Amino acid sequence: MRNRGAVQEQATPPAPVSRELSRDEALRLLGNVTFGRIVFISRAMPALRIVAHVMDGDGLLIGLPYEPEIAALLRRVSGVVYEADLLDAATRLGWSVVLTGRAGLVEDPQELAQARVRLQAWPGELVDVVVRLRPELVTGFQVAAGSGAP
Repeated sequence: MRNRGAVQEQATPPAPVSRELSRDEALRLLGNVTFGRIVFISRAMPALRIVAHVMDGDGLLIGLPYEPEIAALLRRVSGVVYEADLLDAATRLGWSVVLTGRAGLVEDPQELAQARVRLQAWPGELVDVVVRLRPELVTGFQVAAGSGAP
């Protein structure tokens, strides 16, 4: 017979666990999403733009609409920072990856056409410019549900 006055204890979910990602893990996760943020300097201040990306071997192809400032920057400076993530606001679980490396405009017409087919532009935009990023530094972390083990 059940005791109607007894309070049932509910198990507390295990605390989330944060851990660093290896280079291979970070690049694999990056390949599972299609958008991220390219960071550049605009008028002496950091700026960022949401852009489309697709993995290309160990590198990254980034597609964005033509903007003279960004195109001119990428012709002069080869260093770029790129960030992408997948986070769940309700559970606060997910991951974030940051790439730092050398980038350059894809200018070969055939390669550019192939890249445009692979890239899914941000809604309402076109992929006019394609950038190839060769990551030199790959960092990232993942926050996952804890195992509950002591």
